[in-house]
Amino acid sequence: MKSTLLSLNLFIWLLLGSRTVSAAETLLVLYPDVPAPYAEVFEQIIDGIRQQHPESLVLQKIRESDDQDRLLRNLNASAPDMVIALGKRGYEISLALPTSLPLVIGALPLSPNGLPGISLLADPGVLFQSLRRLAPSIKRVAVVYTPGNEWLMDLAEQQTEKQGLTLIRAQVADLKEAVSRYESLLPQLDSAEDALWLPLDPVTANEQVILPRLLQYSWDNDLVLFSSKPVHAKRGALFSTFPNHQELGRSLTLMVQGLLHKKADPEVRPLKELKLAVNLRTAAHLGFEYNTQQQKNFSLTFPD
Repeated sequence: MKSTLLSLNLFIWLLLGSRTVSAAETLLVLYPDVPAPYAEVFEQIIDGIRQQHPESLVLQKIRESDDQDRLLRNLNASAPDMVIALGKRGYEISLALPTSLPLVIGALPLSPNGLPGISLLADPGVLFQSLRRLAPSIKRVAVVYTPGNEWLMDLAEQQTEKQGLTLIRAQVADLKEAVSRYESLLPQLDSAEDALWLPLDPVTANEQVILPRLLQYSWDNDLVLFSSKPVHAKRGALFSTFPNHQELGRSLTLMVQGLLHKKADPEVRPLKELKLAVNLRTAAHLGFEYNTQQQKNFSLTFPD
């Protein structure tokens, strides 16, 4: 009798287990067909998605030549329960999917626009934590930005208060106004206590006009300059951040799963999944020394 009950329980367990597997929620990932090295970025994000959701994963590469109507028919036929859209092409295709599908956007510099996702804009809180570790004497952070980054500056204001810093923020409309604002702002900064933050902003962190001037000024005046753009540490900023793409993939998956199960509200949040790049030459010039334990947290250092 015991043997019969044991066999019956085992059969029920296997049956329920197989139903659980067969009923796994299907996750559709839309991503663009791009050449190397950009393709590696999406591969790493997808690897993180796969780690978090290994089963019932449908990957759809979007090509410029794809017929959108046929593509949408194929996507709907896959009967996804939730969608992650990566990059501009993934985002554009996702807009034509049923609005009832839980959807999150990634691999774009998002700002709140009604669609949830994780922006490529670095989380100010993570940046300021790095600043406190790398330049502990800093008490004030100055930033010049355009209106599209207003939401990020509101978050930055909250984070500076939490971390015992003061934010000096200046909004500008265009490149000409940005140049003028920097010219008036820089002489007011005290290099012993103030730092200048370059957000991911094509105007106020302009590569041709703004950045060279700020790099030269910060070097000549021993001013801490840090940036949200990865390559700026290589060019001379004390530090910058860049995405941890695998962790971004995992976080996007958790976000869309939360929407599916109604455990989270739709939101756009900045990127917390970040790695740190530090310019050791600039650090030495500013009088900073980092021990071996600190340097273990640096994903990249410059000069090479």
